[in-house]
Amino acid sequence: MKIESKTEQLYKAISNPSGAVALTNDLFIVGDDEDNRLRIYDRNKPEKPLQTVSLSEIFKGIIEEGEDLEIDLESAAETAGTVFWIGSHSTSKNAEFRPARHRLFAVNIKTNAKNNVAVTAVGDIYTSLINDLRDDSRFDRYHFGKAAKLQAKAIGGLSIEGLASTADNELVIGFRNPLHGGDVKKDRLKKGKAIIVILKNPFAVIHGVKAEFADPIELDLDGFGIPEITRRTKNKYLIVAGPYHANIPDENHKLEESKLYQWSMKSGKLDEVKGLDLAGLNIEAAIFYPDDEDTVQLLSDDGKMMGATGFRSLTVQL
Repeated sequence: MKIESKTEQLYKAISNPSGAVALTNDLFIVGDDEDNRLRIYDRNKPEKPLQTVSLSEIFKGIIEEGEDLEIDLESAAETAGTVFWIGSHSTSKNAEFRPARHRLFAVNIKTNAKNNVAVTAVGDIYTSLINDLRDDSRFDRYHFGKAAKLQAKAIGGLSIEGLASTADNELVIGFRNPLHGGDVKKDRLKKGKAIIVILKNPFAVIHGVKAEFADPIELDLDGFGIPEITRRTKNKYLIVAGPYHANIPDENHKLEESKLYQWSMKSGKLDEVKGLDLAGLNIEAAIFYPDDEDTVQLLSDDGKMMGATGFRSLTVQL
């Protein structure tokens, strides 16, 4: 697959977009991994969000604001009219357990003719995803119990950053870390395979039922993990692949650039998207709009850029 064209925009107000879905052909809702709020933007009016929604108001007494209470929102997926959101499930930078990040939850979103958006909670927040994976012997080789105690960007650490729907109303969970296999060279894991887990009963888990999973899937993304995955058509997905680590260049390591792949869940076919330069971008969200499966909007987490006042968006014609 090759790129036909691309356009770039700068959206103001936040700089850490980390998961987004289209609401209409003009509106998208985006999470920020630095707070517990959702923001609605008009894709054609990047000056500021149309609305800001506090999750502490939607899940009163359960989600709260605070430095150690952030969910670390990482991705979102719409299925059957419901939008699911997932936290990173990672530790802090100092490898301290953060229970607020162990969250999978869902909301209903309704938009009226004036583009006013109402967001309401669906069910309860699910917090046992990693425990369920740890207790399922099919996932023993990934050592999720150990990973949950390590720093997110360490070798074998834990960070969930991708979420997508399936045609059967299941959820595809993409892990940036850990990776499986590979070899450690100069203190970095090389040639590890990315892990995908299918959650078969997302609507049941937010109503108190234990998670059920399909068999794990491993993808060869040239040693990268999955910062984002989004469904393009019935069985085809666009994957953003990126390094599991902090990606800080030094005398032993060069800066690694993200890549895009198209993956068919049905056939297993995996193809790299060629001809797109993502240098300088930190893509962590990808959006397809309802009436256009050939155009994807890629959002860059620019929070580490000096003086950042917004985030960059790259709209790509595939």
